[in-house]
Amino acid sequence: MHLVTLRSRTAVCVGSFLSLAVLLVLLLSGSKSDVGRTHRLPDGSALELRSVAFTATNYDYIYQRGSKLLRLVAPILPPPLARRITSSNGRLGWSAFESGTNLIAITVNRSDASNWNSSVLRLRVADDMGNEYDACWGASMLGQPGEAVHGWRVQAFPRRCPRLALRFLAKNPDGSWAGEDFHIPNPLCAEYPHWNPEPWPNTKTDGDLAIKLSKFQAGSRMTGPPGRGDPSTAVRKTRLVFSFAEKGKPSDEWRIQKLTISDATGNRWCPYLNWPGLDFDHAITGTVELLGALWPGEKAWKLDVEAVRIEGFKPEQLWGVTIALPPPGTVNLLTNIWQHDGITVKLVAIAAPQTDHTGDFRWIARWWGEGRTKVYSLALVIDPNFTGKRLMAVRCKDRDGREVTIARHGNQDHDKQAIFLKPADDAADLLLTLAIQRSRFFEFVARPEFIRD
Repeated sequence: MHLVTLRSRTAVCVGSFLSLAVLLVLLLSGSKSDVGRTHRLPDGSALELRSVAFTATNYDYIYQRGSKLLRLVAPILPPPLARRITSSNGRLGWSAFESGTNLIAITVNRSDASNWNSSVLRLRVADDMGNEYDACWGASMLGQPGEAVHGWRVQAFPRRCPRLALRFLAKNPDGSWAGEDFHIPNPLCAEYPHWNPEPWPNTKTDGDLAIKLSKFQAGSRMTGPPGRGDPSTAVRKTRLVFSFAEKGKPSDEWRIQKLTISDATGNRWCPYLNWPGLDFDHAITGTVELLGALWPGEKAWKLDVEAVRIEGFKPEQLWGVTIALPPPGTVNLLTNIWQHDGITVKLVAIAAPQTDHTGDFRWIARWWGEGRTKVYSLALVIDPNFTGKRLMAVRCKDRDGREVTIARHGNQDHDKQAIFLKPADDAADLLLTLAIQRSRFFEFVARPEFIRD
């Protein structure tokens, strides 16, 4: 008798949970959001917009298999029962966001075709006023046979309209692009002021260094293959050109280290400008190019510019250190220390190509680019209180005087950094020259020239 009663109560509880889930589905379907909907792509695969979140803190997404109804029911069920009806199949995570302008979208792309790989590579964000932005090329991914879960991080988007379109673009075998739109409510739609642009060309100063913004353009095609093809899907870029004058004389001894872009609606982000190659975000001396054409719905954008010296250092600003290269598959621990201008730099270890460091440096000092069999990674620590100053890798040579390629200086905004070096195959040790300097800072408020095909 007791058993029958218990079963009856369980059935009533489960029925109540299912009723709540059905009500939740109905509410979601009436919210004019495409979250949970699926579109069919030209290759026959299905693309589902699984989740959208706006956050400025750490964000974790746990992927769960199972139907939409079961996934909706699971959060309100007792944990043992929830684990029985759904299964976790991986996690995507993002650390705390400095900009506070991050929209996270999760998509699931599925196909029953053999030897299938997801071709969804890009995300554009658009509103109903004609503002469009190439927000992402590539995403974090969980890969399973016949299934790809993508996590897209959007650092900026138009905020003056109530609706947004998330346009996911898949690359066709012929190199063209096919897109599908998912519509969502704009999480930050509101009335915002407008900033008034300064005229440009415009010159600003910091001490004896002057910098002039001579070009500011948005909308031209990205360099190389990404910018080719159909004008409606070609990858667009923003381009800025600055020039320097030191003590009243033109100088080519400086470059743009960091660019922070913001607008009157609260968007604020820093494109990463230290990738090798020219197809995506990069800075070469005073020329900066970044993925995504700024949209015309803003009257002005604020450009916070950090410039650093690349030549012409004083001797006391430089430190030359000799580093023996480790044998294949090994990591050499280092104890070299340099103190200058109140800053301490400690070399931690150098790893042979395709060899991992330990701890946090396992990821910070891992080379993700091409030529993995050739690149050594140097892990170092700088005092965390280095605000307003920069550690620079100036040059590197081997014992025979041959130039060594500095492939990249990574994680430069943080105390744990990595320098990636590509010496000749027969090199035994390296002479690396580092510099500590004070950065120069400038601010512009400008409206770009919008380029059309």
